[in-house]
Amino acid sequence: MTTEPEPQWQQPPFPSEPAPEPVQGPVVPGSVVMPRPRVAPPSVTETFLGTVAGLVWPVMIVLAIMGVVSWWPAILVAIVASTVLGSTQTHLKARRRALRRGAVTPHDRQDRLR
Repeated sequence: MTTEPEPQWQQPPFPSEPAPEPVQGPVVPGSVVMPRPRVAPPSVTETFLGTVAGLVWPVMIVLAIMGVVSWWPAILVAIVASTVLGSTQTHLKARRRALRRGAVTPHDRQDRLR
């Protein structure tokens, strides 16, 4: 057995970058902290929709296993219900966040998600 020295890796040389230009004007140490705008907590309706949307699939699977509902209608109901409830919850969340920015909700008859 020969005892050759083990090869060692060396960092390749990189060209040095030019020094940055000095800052003009006063330099103030510290970090800038911007307050995050407050968002209203989710409404009761939004929380309820999130809870029901989370329970649709487990309930439909249990009902299908127990034989109360056959598999295809259970899957179809779960897909439709979770899609509708999820999109409604997303719409309410977007509306709540828009109100934080000072947007005004329309007060017409077609606005039924209030």
